Amino acid sequence: MAYTVSRRRLLLGSAGAVALAGVAPMSACGGGDPTPGGSSREKVTVLTGAGFQGREAPLFVAQAQGWFAEEGLEVEVLQGKGSTENLKLLAAGQVEFATIDVNAGLIEYTRPGGIRDFVLTSVLHQRNLACFVAVTSRGVTVPSDLAGRRLSFLPGGINKLLFSTYAQLAGFDAGSVTWVANPVPAQHVPLLAARQVDAISQFVPAVDLVRETVGEEVTVLPFTDYLTDLHGSAIGVTTATAAGRPDLVRRFNRALLRGLRFAIDDPDTAGTIYAGRPETQGQQAQEATAELTRMAGYVTPVGDVPVGHFDPRRVARNVAILQGAGALGESGLSESDVDTVFAYDLVG
Repeated sequence: MAYTVSRRRLLLGSAGAVALAGVAPMSACGGGDPTPGGSSREKVTVLTGAGFQGREAPLFVAQAQGWFAEEGLEVEVLQGKGSTENLKLLAAGQVEFATIDVNAGLIEYTRPGGIRDFVLTSVLHQRNLACFVAVTSRGVTVPSDLAGRRLSFLPGGINKLLFSTYAQLAGFDAGSVTWVANPVPAQHVPLLAARQVDAISQFVPAVDLVRETVGEEVTVLPFTDYLTDLHGSAIGVTTATAAGRPDLVRRFNRALLRGLRFAIDDPDTAGTIYAGRPETQGQQAQEATAELTRMAGYVTPVGDVPVGHFDPRRVARNVAILQGAGALGESGLSESDVDTVFAYDLVG
């Protein structure tokens, strides 16, 4: 069943999104939120997408520049475990905010018995970052070369969740591959270097690091070559937080998106800030800078919406692609479901 966006959502998410960026924050239900910029700061936690990678720098930039503090927030950045595990932790109330791949969220939402207690607010990547990376000299140069190969994956990550859809559109048998699970994002590149796998689940901004580590030319197979209108990661909250504490969500997003814009405009400084954090375990600034530089094209909006805002027309196309490929289960995703999952008015 094709999804068509309602006129109300279209107006709210496009032209209305620009206006929302300047709207004064609403008071949260219960009066528990501190005054932005005041002496009392509310402590909240946020999960990265998976581990600590250079593309997560906007969170640390917003910390370092004091933008979370200006919004009355003290934010602790925690190491994410992939979208599925992040959704579990979010729904269990272990964190207030989580980085969720939009498509992984939609697939989980429609899975029988899947998690439905989440709302997507701001979008960090307008285009999906997922890809597979292989060493070119080992015979992987086009997507069909992945057939019959050993591929690494992060349990709960988007690469494996979307693989059947990607393989179907690329014209090869998804069932022919052998999957090698590894829950530690940083360990996938060594697997490739040691020839324990033929290709690794990766994100496009990290390709330079892969090439440097293996010491050879690599083949990059982005999902967006076939899944052109799929979004990447977004910030998720529980339905209770979205309904009961909209001001908290807007303040968090407002500060984070300042960090995102800064990181794209000045990747050198953002990379230095990221590498200087104790959480990043001594990662090199130049590696983070390279990721952020590559990420710029994935952050820039496709249409006329501001950075960080969903365009309902692209949301509709994103949903239609997943539904057309049978990735959203038998019942699919109704228009009312989409209106529930995407909160266009909580961006900032």
